[in-house]
Amino acid sequence: MINLKLPFEIPGYRIVRRLGLGGMATVYLGIQRSLGRPVAIKVLATDHTQSEELVKRFEHEARTIARLDHPHIVNIFDVGRTSSGQIYYTMPYLPNGDLAGRSLREDQGRALEIVRALADALGYAHEQGIVHRDVKPENVLFDKQDRPMLADFGIALSDSLHQPRVTREGATIGSSGYMSPEQARSQPLDGRSDIYSLGVLCYELLTGEMPFRGPDTLSVALAHIENPVPRLPMMRRAWQPFIDKSLAKRPDARFQSAEEVLAALDAIEARVNAPPARGPAKWWDALVVRTAAIPRPLRAMAIGFLIAVALVSLIVVLPHAPGPPATPPDAAVVADPSAVAIPDSGAPVTAVTDPAATTAPEQAATEVPPVDSALVDRLLAEARELTARGRLFLPKGDNAADRYLAALHADPARREALSGIESLFTPLAERASVAIERSDIDAARAAIERALSLNDEAKLKKSKAFAAFRTAVQRDIEERRARVRGNFDISELVPLAPLLPTLEKLDRDQARALKADLERPAMLLSKGGKFRDRSGPELAMVPARSEDGDRMGYAYALGVTDVTRGAYQRFADATGRPASKCRDSQRLFARSRDLSWLAPGFSQADDHPVVCVSWNDAKAYTDWLSRRTGEHYRLPTQQEWLRAAQTSVMASGCGNGNFSDACDDGYANTAPVGRFPPTRFGLYDVVGNVEIWTADCAQALSSGDCAEHVIRGLSWRDPHEPADVLREQTSASDIGYATTGFRVLREVSADNARLASP
Repeated sequence: MINLKLPFEIPGYRIVRRLGLGGMATVYLGIQRSLGRPVAIKVLATDHTQSEELVKRFEHEARTIARLDHPHIVNIFDVGRTSSGQIYYTMPYLPNGDLAGRSLREDQGRALEIVRALADALGYAHEQGIVHRDVKPENVLFDKQDRPMLADFGIALSDSLHQPRVTREGATIGSSGYMSPEQARSQPLDGRSDIYSLGVLCYELLTGEMPFRGPDTLSVALAHIENPVPRLPMMRRAWQPFIDKSLAKRPDARFQSAEEVLAALDAIEARVNAPPARGPAKWWDALVVRTAAIPRPLRAMAIGFLIAVALVSLIVVLPHAPGPPATPPDAAVVADPSAVAIPDSGAPVTAVTDPAATTAPEQAATEVPPVDSALVDRLLAEARELTARGRLFLPKGDNAADRYLAALHADPARREALSGIESLFTPLAERASVAIERSDIDAARAAIERALSLNDEAKLKKSKAFAAFRTAVQRDIEERRARVRGNFDISELVPLAPLLPTLEKLDRDQARALKADLERPAMLLSKGGKFRDRSGPELAMVPARSEDGDRMGYAYALGVTDVTRGAYQRFADATGRPASKCRDSQRLFARSRDLSWLAPGFSQADDHPVVCVSWNDAKAYTDWLSRRTGEHYRLPTQQEWLRAAQTSVMASGCGNGNFSDACDDGYANTAPVGRFPPTRFGLYDVVGNVEIWTADCAQALSSGDCAEHVIRGLSWRDPHEPADVLREQTSASDIGYATTGFRVLREVSADNARLASP
């Protein structure tokens, strides 16, 4: 076979062909040259190689599988990097495909073997503190002996290994068709979640269908949370208790361990393989077996024929049966309950009366029509049945909500109708919660609007159930807001903007708060203000245009204070960066001492500005901060710093040689940051305390590197001599000074402001 032309090579292996392509990796068939054996090689996709998050996930999968030694779990041979730097690992080549390509509806024995093997493998993984979280047919492969092998631990959850974040907080991980209710809700998981997924897989093996289906992933996830466990066909009824317990909504109601699953499978095997009992009591079983053996088309025709015969018999017999007594002509005749319209908009349902009763409008207005108890009983029974079938709100006109409403309109005093309506707010809250977390605005809007409609139609003025629904939605919105509170980047909130009109009806104050959050970036860009990034320092926005006409071509944000000694300590601890050489000052005859940012020659606390750091140190700090926050931090240019500094001089009067008593901070050397009122942009200590490194190069080398960078500003030494805020100094990039610190600049853009417009 001709080798693939790939942009990389893997030492020691010859790649033959591609076996499969996934969301984050590609699997190839290869030959291990040293042993001549075929292997499967899983290679992280090129466009993901630079994603630290996905690399960690990929490495996590390799480490997880390497820990597991079980006859029904795929193991790994080797881990490494390709010639182009992509991570890969090798595992056995399993030539017999996966479980998704097999149909076992007619082979209960083989289904038992496979489910038992998977339960045993999962039990072993659970003992090692590992939850698979993605049990499905595509992850069950078959080796040369056709033994089932559990694979793909890429999203497994381990107690003892660091679990990389592979999605944003709160997001669900896994395949929606097989995930447990707690997994759909993004709640903490344990091995019982895998048991639920195994139950779904078992149901599919027995029937060829999924137990819960829907038009999209959200509908399927909600079905797992709300819908009852479906019934198996008659010929598979021996499995029903196993399916019921595996698919229990609450983890405490399921099998608690793989050992319990295996014991239940042993009991099923005994029932399935038991010889058929003899005697008249089992005539029904024999009929079922014989009926099931008839081909489906012929079976359908036979059933249709029997139904037709039954209908003809009824037509012949019923005309001769005694009828009910005649209804007096002046009595109100209640229409057949099935003809009662079930409103979706809340219009009251009333009994249909004889037209003669409408000839006395004054009497009708004063008399309360009698309650048709039979009609109400029927509506409530239908509502309970629709609830059990999971048809809570759809289809329109034929769902539990509409039946309960119709019953309540027919008899406002019937408590069961009212409690039935109130019970629907819990699943509505679940739907709204899942939809909000997934940013499915249509689904969230539908759930909230339905709750508002139910509350209005049922006239639940002070209902605890509706109040609980509103509280749940408020909590979900607040959790979303909290994740970006005070940030400039509000990308997590932007998808909620279309939901504002609906939220206005539910909670006007919260809707206004959310709208203010959405408008925050635009306000910051135009008027300034303070914000911070997650894991970043407090920042002050410097708008492109200020109120007095001062103008720059773009907005940017500066650290509210100079970088403090405590903040630099955290950076040094995290990166292990050594201290640079430091001089007492830039004076020609300055004393040469063994100084560093840890010992600058005077006492400093964590809230003092760090000094004795070189330009290289300051640049390394901004690079680290960029990686930590995911935003772009750097040192300010001279122009960017001067704009803020000149504003500071104008605002405080401290500077340009005018250091009055009001400017004395009371410290002989550096002072804690923020000793004087901030500038109009919200910046502290722009003049005084320490001078700062800028991004500008003063002298470039022929190689293109910069030999010296520019230092701007005034330090704690300057009040004792004539000083000028516009003073410019230069220095080598690898030397620090006891008078020099730095301040970070964070680049911003208007993208969030444009996206946030509701």
